[in-house]
This record gives sequence, structure tokens and C-alpha cells, in this order.
Amino acid sequence: MDCIKNANLNIMKQTLFLLTVFFLIVSCGPQQRQSDEKQENQVQKAKIHNVNSSKFHELSQSGNGIVLDVRTLAESQQGHIPNAIVIDIHQKDFENKIQSLPRDKEIYVYCTVGARSSQAAYILQENGFEKIYNLDGGIIDWAKNGYPISK
Repeated sequence: MDCIKNANLNIMKQTLFLLTVFFLIVSCGPQQRQSDEKQENQVQKAKIHNVNSSKFHELSQSGNGIVLDVRTLAESQQGHIPNAIVIDIHQKDFENKIQSLPRDKEIYVYCTVGARSSQAAYILQENGFEKIYNLDGGIIDWAKNGYPISK
């Protein structure tokens, strides 16, 4: 008889333990899901716009944003879009440096042909920037269409 009572007591303890673990897991789940949804909404809110050189020129002349050259310093010294800030995407501190850019401004990002600037636009998006414009075709397309280049 004592064996049956001990067995029932053990079953009750195991059941109580499993229920406790279950409720802990369930109670933590929605909060994590809400956090994930909030982060996902923030990323969705930030949209990257790939624009041609004509639109990029128009935007960069508006005074509403910052022109960001993500090429190397040597590349930018050969010629860059006027008033561009150079932050080399291949530098280890790229993400730290973009943190100094104002979040309330539009970011007009470019490179040589558009590959690095697309990557930079994604990094900007992940870091909370919401108004990102990528120059499709890069500075090569910009120059081909006769827009100004500074040295």
C-alpha cells in the first residue's frame, strides 16, 4: 500500500513539475514573439529605395539628407559626388561610424557600381535608418549621365 502511495506521490510531483515548466515556457513565448514582431516591423518600416542617377541627383540636391560614399578613401579621392561623406564599408568600424549619422535625415548611399552600397543600405536599415536611397549603377552611372564629380 505504501508503494502505491509513493508511486502516486511521485506521479503528482512529476505532473506538477511538468505543468510548471510548461507554464513558464508559455508565459515567456508571447513576449519574445512581440519583441521579434516589433523588430521586424522596424526593419519593414525602413525601406531601401534603389534609384537611378537622375533621381539620386534630385534627392541629393534637396538638402534633406546626407550623401554617403562607401568606397575606400583612395577610390573617393579619384572623384566623388560633391559633399559626400566617405565611410569605407570594408573598415571594421563601419557600423560604429554610421551611428554618428543623424537618423532624421535621408541617407543617399553610393559606391562604384552599386554592390557595396546595396550592402551598406542593408546595414543602415538594420541599424535603424529609415530613409535610405541607393544609387543604382553607382558613381559610374552618375558620371556617365554627366552629373558633377569633385576631386
